[in-house]
Amino acid sequence: MELERPSGHLLPRRLDRPGTWLVAAALLYSCWLLELVLPTGLSTVDSYVSELLADDQPYRWVFRVTDALAACCLFLAARRMRGRLVIAAVLVFAVATLADTVLSLDCAASVDALCRSREAAGTVSLGHRLHQVTSVLTFGSALAAAAGLERSTRRWSARVVVALLATTGVLSAVLVNQPGAGLVQRVQLLTIAVGLVLGARASLRWRRSGFR
Repeated sequence: MELERPSGHLLPRRLDRPGTWLVAAALLYSCWLLELVLPTGLSTVDSYVSELLADDQPYRWVFRVTDALAACCLFLAARRMRGRLVIAAVLVFAVATLADTVLSLDCAASVDALCRSREAAGTVSLGHRLHQVTSVLTFGSALAAAAGLERSTRRWSARVVVALLATTGVLSAVLVNQPGAGLVQRVQLLTIAVGLVLGARASLRWRRSGFR
């Protein structure tokens, strides 16, 4: 069946629901798990996931494209949501995720001594330096969206997502470029994906009213 939107465009009903796009975003945003089967050469414990997208990595385009598609799905989900906090957070999350793919790292410092030297000397590109900013925005907006979800649902599962994001955020700040930082970030990313799925589930119950 098709639903005629006010603009005159016809869309399948499933593609007109934010939950569909949130689930798609969760799946695409979790494609970094492909590192478990691809010979990336990066550590799942110490390397940052964003290093998979670095200019010197062999599978960078796989992870850049999936992240970009995830951002597009977030944009499509946000246009059908309600609630200023959640909409704003999801939009910032989408923009920051897309910026992460554009402002990619020059190299993977966790496994490249020369890259670490370039960072220390300040000879990396502007995109490399700005990547830290976009990463912080990604996390902050994801936390804000999770807080909005918890406020709307009052469910324990949403509270767990908020608590895990807050905890991993603190640990990430403490373990910047330290052993174990990569593992903490991976837990954080999985938590974000779970939050997106929970948001999709909530949107199915609130198709008429949307997020409040």
